[in-house]
Amino acid sequence: MEDATKPNNPRVSFTRMADGTREDYELLDRLEEEFAAGTADRVLAHLRELSGSLSGYQVDRLEHSLQSATRAYRDGADEEMVVAALLHDIDDLLVPHSHGELADLLLRPYVTERTCWIVRHHGLF
Repeated sequence: MEDATKPNNPRVSFTRMADGTREDYELLDRLEEEFAAGTADRVLAHLRELSGSLSGYQVDRLEHSLQSATRAYRDGADEEMVVAALLHDIDDLLVPHSHGELADLLLRPYVTERTCWIVRHHGLF
C-alpha cells in the first residue's frame, strides 16, 4: 500500500469538502485533469476485455465491435459514427441488458445527441 504522504501519491488535507483549502482543490483539479487525460487508454483497455465474451456466436463482442466500426468506415460514415459503432457494446460485460445506455453515457460528452440516441437504442436496429 502506498504512503499517502509521499509525493507520488498526494492527498488532500480534509475529510469534509467544506474544510478543503485552495491548495487542496488545486491539487484535485490537477489530478482530475491527469486522470481524464487517460480516458482513451482506459476505454481501449475495456474494449479489449470484450475479447472472448458471450459464447455461442460466430464472433465475440470485440470482433463484432471491430466489424461494426469497419463497416461504418467502409460505408463512408463520419468519424463520430465509426467511433460509436466501435464502442456501442463496450459495456456489455457489465450490464448486458442495458449496455446501450452506458455506452451512450460514455460517448455523450464527445458526440451529438443523434449519435447518443442511436447508441442507446442500437438494439432496435
